[in-house]
Amino acid sequence: MRCTCGTHSRRINLPESHGSYVNGKPMMNEDDNTSENVPYFGICFSPKMAAGEIVYLISEQGENIGGPPCMPEIFNKWVLPKENAKVDNKPALTTQSFLTCAMEGRIYFLSDGQHDSD
Repeated sequence: MRCTCGTHSRRINLPESHGSYVNGKPMMNEDDNTSENVPYFGICFSPKMAAGEIVYLISEQGENIGGPPCMPEIFNKWVLPKENAKVDNKPALTTQSFLTCAMEGRIYFLSDGQHDSD
């Protein structure tokens, strides 16, 4: 996963399986949008953060090396779940599904995760 305002990619978490699997990997649904499921994405570069008095540390090469941590604030379900595929009686997530963070970041999948090694 990735957030458009974050500096790092992360994996989505599923503390407890819904009992549906593809290629031996658990499937998720539109309600898997809590802080247990969605990790932080490094440093937050949200325009909302920049509007405050935030200090970013930049290296001599112009690379960001520090700033405010990403703390996703999610208040809605996943957008664009697959309505006709149910996981625990709720629409399943796909690579097209995304979340919007209160800091204006768009959280999306980089892959389906079904072929990733553990």
